[in-house]
Amino acid sequence: MKLNLGCGFDKREGWHNVDSFAECQPDQLLDIEQTPWDLPTDGYDHILMKHVLEHVGADFKVFAAVMRELHRVAAPDGIVEIHVPHVRHDTFWSDPTHVRAFTPLTFQMMSKRQNRIWMEARANYTMLAFLMDVDFEVESGVQVYDPRWWAKVQSGEITQDALREAGDTSWNVTRELQIKLRAVKR
Repeated sequence: MKLNLGCGFDKREGWHNVDSFAECQPDQLLDIEQTPWDLPTDGYDHILMKHVLEHVGADFKVFAAVMRELHRVAAPDGIVEIHVPHVRHDTFWSDPTHVRAFTPLTFQMMSKRQNRIWMEARANYTMLAFLMDVDFEVESGVQVYDPRWWAKVQSGEITQDALREAGDTSWNVTRELQIKLRAVKR
């Protein structure tokens, strides 16, 4: 089964479309900040959260509860696909309902395997996977570039390497992150 969590008006056929906004007529009304969710444990092979996660969990305890519920409802080895605006893009800062920023490192911090590596190295990271009691491995990560910058690559004005470098340091280059996590359940 597939879960479109925080579907808004992007309801998808063959998916269980869930949102707290009644006007979009989801299959199920659910406020994801209110846990536990009325969704089955290990129930979904693919969960999509497209521009949702940045809106929830201003309080870290609420965010941690949301991530625990995501882990609970994902099937073993299920994919949780998350799209969020890039923290250095105006689309993140322009919306006053955005309460939490993400980088690729944020999602790496949700891996117990990675946390163990950092613990052995005495690294100075928050061990989010253990703190939140979740375990996700990053399967893939895509940076979506602002169309103005992508046009510069297509015209030959800059290279893709130059675009990636600009995206690491400059504002309004990377528009969004698309991360796929695999739920680790042993």
